[in-house]
Amino acid sequence: MVFYDSLRKAILPLDEIDKSLPEKGKIFDLGCGEGVISKYLARNKKRIVIGIDSDEKRLPKHKIKNLYFKNADIRETSFKGSSGVVISDVLHHLNLKDQKALLTKIAKEFEKRGVLVIKEIDNSEFIRSRLSRIWDLVLYPQDNISYWNSNDLKSFLEKIGFSVKFSRPCRLFPGSTTLFICKK
Repeated sequence: MVFYDSLRKAILPLDEIDKSLPEKGKIFDLGCGEGVISKYLARNKKRIVIGIDSDEKRLPKHKIKNLYFKNADIRETSFKGSSGVVISDVLHHLNLKDQKALLTKIAKEFEKRGVLVIKEIDNSEFIRSRLSRIWDLVLYPQDNISYWNSNDLKSFLEKIGFSVKFSRPCRLFPGSTTLFICKK
């Protein structure tokens, strides 16, 4: 897992994610896995960071005062009272109906001025999205993958009440890395 953590840190726009989120409040990291993003965000002691993943074996065991990990289904999580949510490389593992339901639930339960940060694959990046698909096939061969086109995801997020900016911050990694910053 040390190799995986190092690789994730290299391909994640951690600084951009951190700077986009509120300085304080409750922040959820959905599908957190080994907690790379959660640990990074919890360096700010004004935040309470909650990493959620359905695979209990992947969740870190150590405790930090403002960092918690929970074994749960992200589709059944309540986001009431949260000021931020991060979804990194997770949406495409859900079917499109569940993706839309989850994003709509977050939009409805969010605090005013809440921030949703999504790092996702953009299927309009022809070569990069195919390279990401190979990565997903190797790591998650049983999953049915549902990538969005970045313009379609942006439109959907705006439809459910977010203002959205997206960028592609990690161009060294050959896969698709699109970052959506969504504000209420």
